Formats: sequence, C-alpha cells, structure tokens
Amino acid sequence: MNRTSISDLKAKARDQLLGNYGTATGTFALLFVLIYAAMMIISGALTAGMTDAADPAAFSGFSFRIKSQLLGVAIAALSATVTVGYMYILKRISEGARPTASDLFFVFRNHPDKVIIISLVMAVIQFILLMPATIAGSSVYQATVEDIDGRQFLIYVILYLAGLIISFIIDLMLAMSYLIYLEDPAAGALDMMKQSIAMMKGNKFRYFYMYLSFLGYWLLIVLSLGIAALWVMPYQCMTMIEFYTDLRDNGTYARVEEL
Repeated sequence: MNRTSISDLKAKARDQLLGNYGTATGTFALLFVLIYAAMMIISGALTAGMTDAADPAAFSGFSFRIKSQLLGVAIAALSATVTVGYMYILKRISEGARPTASDLFFVFRNHPDKVIIISLVMAVIQFILLMPATIAGSSVYQATVEDIDGRQFLIYVILYLAGLIISFIIDLMLAMSYLIYLEDPAAGALDMMKQSIAMMKGNKFRYFYMYLSFLGYWLLIVLSLGIAALWVMPYQCMTMIEFYTDLRDNGTYARVEEL
C-alpha cells in the first residue's frame, strides 16, 4: 500500500485550511467553551456532596478517585459528541463544502448513541486498566512523604504506567472510529471499531509519529497561554482527517467492509 508521508499530509491539511481558518478557529473556540462548561458543571456535582470540600484529604481518598474516574468517563462521552461534530466541520471543509456553526451539533442529529458507545468503550477500558493502580495507590495518596512505603509506591507506578501504555495502544487502534462514523452514522458502533482496528493495523506507529510531529506546536500553545491552540488544533485535526482519507483511499476501508 502506497502511503502518503506525514509531511505531505500536513501540507494538504494546511492547503485545506487556507481561506477557512475563520470557520475552523471560530467553531473550535465554541467547542472549547462547551467542553469547559460541561467540565465545570460535572466537577461541581462531584464536590457538591462533600461534607468538607476544603479538606485536602477529601480529595485523596479512594472513593473520591473512583468517583473522579467515573465522572471522567461521563465527561469523555459528552465531549466526544461535540468533538466529533467539529471533526465533521473540518471534514466538510476538506471536501470543499461550507459548514456552519450548527454543524458542531451534527452528532446530536445523527445517531449520537454510536459516538457515545465508542467513547464509553474507550473510557471504560482506560478505567479498568487503571483500576489496579488506583487500588494500589489508595494509601499512597493519603500518606505523607515520610510515611510512603517505597515498595508500594513502586508497584503503583508500574501498574499505572502499564495501564496507561496499554490504554494508549488501544486508543491508537480505535483512533479512526469517529471518522468512520462520519462516513456512515447509521452503521453499528462495534463495526466502526472493528473497521478502525483493521485500518490501523501497521499504521499505529505512523499515526503516533504524526502526533509527535506537532510537539513544537504544543510548546507554542503553552508559551502563548493557550491562544495558539485556536490555530494549532484545527491544523492537527485536519491532518488527522487527511491521515484517515489516505488510509481509506488506499483501499484499507474497502477491505474492512469485507470482514
């Protein structure tokens, strides 16, 4: 399979955004506001029932960590719906169409359950993989520096890193699921994930390398106190769309449909 280089994919992404940055940055800003508002509401719900929210110990207990992770799953599911809507806007731009801000809510009008299922599967997998570390680290978080058991802390770090790495690999395998959804929202969520796994076979490192190529831009985001994200994130997301299109047009998508 002839694969386009990452540098060429990024060049295509820049060309697609040329003359469309107003729409891309404006809708991204709206996306950020919506996700931030959801996080604030859900975080407020997390601390609302605490008897002493000012007590630092209340935020280090095992129960709080479990609740935090579960609410993280809820945030991921909610965020996915508008994030995929944003990907739809960029996909329309790449196809020469003129999207509007209302397209940000595309998912809500087109089988939102599929996107929610995919996001929940990914979030729950991470939750399960990090659970051993959460259990092992329950006492570590509540102990003072002097009281931390070195062996227990090492076990916690190993379990956490192992869970994080496995979760990251699974995320790479499922990375194309949302874009496959945009091709056919009526298809089954499980089929979308299976197709993504097949498409990413032999392409996971290439996809990871694509993200690493944006490290310099991420540093620019930090130095600009987040302002540069208005330009960097549309560029990165459009490159992701070009990556998917490259896989699809090289025949991977057609072979998947035969599974």
